[in-house]
Amino acid sequence: MTTTQLDPVLTPAPVARVLPRLAADTRYVLTGLPMALASVLVCVTALSVGVGLAVLWVGVPLSFFALMQARGFATAERERIAPVLERHIASPDYRMAGAATLPARLFAVLADGQTWRDLAHAALRWIPSSIAFTLVATWWAAILGGLTWVLWGWSLPSDGRELPELLGFGDAYLTTVAFYGVLSVFFVITLPAVARKAALLEARFAEKLLARR
Repeated sequence: MTTTQLDPVLTPAPVARVLPRLAADTRYVLTGLPMALASVLVCVTALSVGVGLAVLWVGVPLSFFALMQARGFATAERERIAPVLERHIASPDYRMAGAATLPARLFAVLADGQTWRDLAHAALRWIPSSIAFTLVATWWAAILGGLTWVLWGWSLPSDGRELPELLGFGDAYLTTVAFYGVLSVFFVITLPAVARKAALLEARFAEKLLARR
């Protein structure tokens, strides 16, 4: 009788599972705020100027440009949030104009509800993006600053008081190094969860406005 030995099923180590997720969440959050500022600058500014100049007809193409840019930012964001939410985000069906004239096209865009949701996302996305960016950037700064404090902490002015001294741990240099090292460990342990929550905050806000209804 012969026996067949099955190959063991290899499961990735916890670090191997966490690091790719952490890298993806961090990349999504840190690039989200620049894109949010760009969408506000392009879409909201162009639409505001276009509406103000609509009586002169100069604002009509500018308004059309702003709304189409909002659609473009929305399309890019759907692709960005798919890896974060770990599911495909279906693109909505936009209303198209039957005529080829610019006023008819603009009217079709203005009558499309999804376009206005795209514009709302372009105008408001900086709020969750700012919160998420602040959290993730603070955690990364605390980790990098705390772990490397021993290399540059000596160069700080001697008349300043460090956090360990303010908390009553004394002002010895090694005490300060150890304090920031322990503090960095806390930020390292909690970083994956913080980055995940921050990324989901931003991604779910986008999904509410941009996903197909």
